[in-house]
Order: sequence, then C-alpha cells, then structure tokens
Amino acid sequence: MSTLEELDDLDRQDRDDKKKDSGDDKDKKPSGDGDAEMKDAEPEEDDVLDEEILSLGTQDILTRRRLLENDSRIMKSEFQRLSHEKATMGEKIKENMEKIANNRYARDPNSLLLVYIR
Repeated sequence: MSTLEELDDLDRQDRDDKKKDSGDDKDKKPSGDGDAEMKDAEPEEDDVLDEEILSLGTQDILTRRRLLENDSRIMKSEFQRLSHEKATMGEKIKENMEKIANNRYARDPNSLLLVYIR
C-alpha cells in the first residue's frame, strides 16, 4: 500500500505532465501549497446493494435475514468462548507467576529460612 506522500507525489507528477502537454502552463498561477483539488466523493457500493435487495422477493430477504441472525449468534458464542478462554489463561499465568516468585524466594540463600533441628 502506498503512503500519502507517494500518492501526493504521483498526483503532482500527473498534473505537471498534463500542464506540459496542454501548454496551459503560462496562463495559470501555480498554487504554492501543493494541495490537490478536492473532488466529489464517488457513490459508494451501498446503492448497488440496495438495488439488489429491492429486486429480491420476500422469502429471499427473510432467508438472508435468518442467515445473518444465525451468523451473529455463532459469532457471539465464539466471542464468549474466547473471552472465557482468555480469562482462564490469565488466571493460569497469574498462578504460575506466583509459583515462580515463591520458588525464587525459597531458593534465595539470603532469605530467612528457619530450620528446626531436634
């Protein structure tokens, strides 16, 4: 994917090439800021989907709705499962970190270990 700077450079090169080809370079003042002119946004693909949905029958729309609801339910349950698994792993990690800390403390020769000798 190109960066914005690269895209700006390409736009400037295209404008410069068009100016050279058309010979209008003498009549126009160059803009000092180098910003490209804003164009109207192109229509999004939502319009195409709306036309597609409008052309469908009632049963087809109901079927699609049911499929989307099923997908949504599946994704929710998968999200809950993964959230639970993440929480479980977090607890295990915490317990293991405590075990590691306890083992370090027990093996440290400078720690205070009281040994009872009979």
